Amino acid sequence: MSDKRIYLSAPNVGQREKVLLSEAVDSGWIAPVGPQLDRFEQELKRRFENRRVLAVNSGTSALHLALVLSEVGRKDDVVVGTFTFAACANVVLYQGATPVFIDSEKETWNLDPQLLREYLRTNDRKPRAVIVTHLYGVPAKIEEIKRICEEYEVILIEDAAEAIGSTVNEKQVGSFGEYGVISFNGNKLVTTSGGGALITSEQHYERGLHLATQANIGAMGYDHQEVGYNFRLSNLLAGVGLAQLEKMEVLVKRKREIFDFYKSKLESTFQFPEEPEGCVCNRWLTTPLGEDLDTMELIRFLDEKNIETRRLWKPLHLNKAFSDFPFIGSGVAEDFYNRGLCLPSGSGLTDEDMNYVVDQINSYLSV
Repeated sequence: MSDKRIYLSAPNVGQREKVLLSEAVDSGWIAPVGPQLDRFEQELKRRFENRRVLAVNSGTSALHLALVLSEVGRKDDVVVGTFTFAACANVVLYQGATPVFIDSEKETWNLDPQLLREYLRTNDRKPRAVIVTHLYGVPAKIEEIKRICEEYEVILIEDAAEAIGSTVNEKQVGSFGEYGVISFNGNKLVTTSGGGALITSEQHYERGLHLATQANIGAMGYDHQEVGYNFRLSNLLAGVGLAQLEKMEVLVKRKREIFDFYKSKLESTFQFPEEPEGCVCNRWLTTPLGEDLDTMELIRFLDEKNIETRRLWKPLHLNKAFSDFPFIGSGVAEDFYNRGLCLPSGSGLTDEDMNYVVDQINSYLSV
């Protein structure tokens, strides 16, 4: 067994992050405003089709804010792709609305646009919004989903939390819908330790900034005429984010190399998700599917070898917290969940690390 713990997706930070973090400290701007935060948002704006970017304290906060700005309330339904992280359903419930879960399609594993169209066509109760996730950095069929949402006049929210650096026809995912969301959590390709961002229009940015800073309108004091939120990203963490953005293309390149390495070594045993035509996947995590495989047994075996792996996201409609809400589908996401796992995919992995992972998987399979 290796003495070194190989983590699922460890952050890749170095001297440059220390330098820019120290600059923020030395400047005295340690409140959740400051020049580093301004520069961070501007750099993200450049990457997201020059749309406004509001940096906040988590991807979940960005999703929540998107629903608030969409005026989602207690009488509303929100369509959510079932194969994703729980935050997508949690924020719907924060607003007192009802999530309607839709199954995945088999090519990208993301929300099935045909099921979405059929639901919108046959349902008299039109949802207020659709949240579509770009799962594990693989873009959803976002152009088709966008056309459907426009046809039925439904707000489109892109959960691109896992997908910074992924593109569709050279356009960054997160910039197709009325709102886009990215995450800078510690395990993401670009990290600020904790944080996220809302991508939106100029008009919605101003309103979002107001709500994300407690909705205060007092000129020289405090006057709150509506509920606000304490959602802003720290200026200190924005300094870390600036350093991460400087090397984002390098990080994406390395993630893709890691995916290609695993695929070349394991494709005789596992099925790997393909890259859709016209898309570039950031390959945030490498997520192969097995056949006739006890996923949890393999995960436990690898853990004993000091290798951290995980199951894929449990489809939301299978979680007790969300089991009472509608689900539309035929078990596609559930099949992926039962057969798949996430391999160590941090951009700091060495070839030695990956060879060790592959050797241990082959050792398990040979028993």
